[in-house]
Amino acid sequence: MKIKFFAAIAAIMISASAIAQLKDGKYIVDYKTSSITWTASKVTGNGHTGSVRVSSGNVVVAKNNITTGKLNVDVNALAVTDLPAGEMNSNLVNHLKSPDFFDTAAHPDAKFEITSVKAAKDNAGHTHIVTGKLTIKGITQDVSFPATVAGSSDSVTIKGTLTFDRSKFDVRYGSTAFFSDLGDKAISNDIKLEFNLNAKI
Repeated sequence: MKIKFFAAIAAIMISASAIAQLKDGKYIVDYKTSSITWTASKVTGNGHTGSVRVSSGNVVVAKNNITTGKLNVDVNALAVTDLPAGEMNSNLVNHLKSPDFFDTAAHPDAKFEITSVKAAKDNAGHTHIVTGKLTIKGITQDVSFPATVAGSSDSVTIKGTLTFDRSKFDVRYGSTAFFSDLGDKAISNDIKLEFNLNAKI
C-alpha cells in the first residue's frame, strides 16, 4: 500500500511539473496553430473524419496551474477529410450543417469553458484531467477528458481527446436515442474530438 501511495504522489508531482514554469496570466489561443478533428461512425463500424475551426479562446493560469479557460469553435467551418473534394464531400458537409445534425445556420458556434484542470497521470501519457462545460446547439453539458498539458514561460499546450454523446445536444439524425427502427443505418451517438490547443501570453 505504501508503494502505491508514494507512486501516486510521484505521478502527481511529475504531472504538475509539466506546467511548473508558467507565468500567471491570460494566455491567448493561437487559432492558426490550434486544431480540432472529429471522428463519427455508424454502428456497423464505417464512419467519417473531419475538422472544425478554432476561432478564439484563452487559458488563465494562476500559481502554475490552469484555472479557467474559454474556447470558441466555428462549426460553420466544419470539414470532411476522409472523402476527396467533390459532390459526395459537399453533400455530407451540407447534411452535417443542416438541422438534421448541427444546424449551423441557427448555431454557428460551439463553446467549451474550462472549469478545472487537475494533475492525473495515466498509462497513455496524459498528465491531467480537464473538466468543463461543452455547449453545442445552445445546449450545455458537463464533460471531462484526459489531456496532456505542457508549457514554458510564455506558452501552454493542451492535447487531448474528448468523446461526447451527441444525443444530449439534440443531434438526432440516425440516433437510437430518438429512433428505434434504424437497424444497421444507426449512427453512433458518440463523437470523438481530438484537441491540439496552443496558447501564448
